[in-house]
Amino acid sequence: MASNVGTGESKGGKRGRYNDNSDINVTPFVDVMLVLLIIFMVSAPLATISIPLDLPPPSDESPPDPIEPIFVSLQDTGVINIGTPNTGEIQADWSNLPDALKQKTGGDFTRKIFIRADQKVIYADVMRLMDAIDKEGYKQKSLVAEDVVD
Repeated sequence: MASNVGTGESKGGKRGRYNDNSDINVTPFVDVMLVLLIIFMVSAPLATISIPLDLPPPSDESPPDPIEPIFVSLQDTGVINIGTPNTGEIQADWSNLPDALKQKTGGDFTRKIFIRADQKVIYADVMRLMDAIDKEGYKQKSLVAEDVVD
């Protein structure tokens, strides 16, 4: 590609501006594109490596119904409600909390327990409830929060 470099002289012997050159130098662009083309040509065959997997055959059986979680609700009055929406709830307090948990879970320590508390309950009481549930052996706990709709 040829270029034109002006002498800087104009008519009349006065020193003037160079003429505007609006040609774009595409050489670096072409060089980058060629390098990228080579990189993709080399890396494309490497991306087609297959990993052998032994998947189980598809089953016609539907998955079993998930076990309904137990809700443990702490109110600001100190009353603790334990249960599920389908089986109902029982009231408990700090003294009979372990017995109420065992009654509602059937002694199954793998049941998921959802903990929720009234807005007025202090944080220490919520942590006390979580600690009491953990000491009984229930390790799958989750906190439940509700969105406030105005």
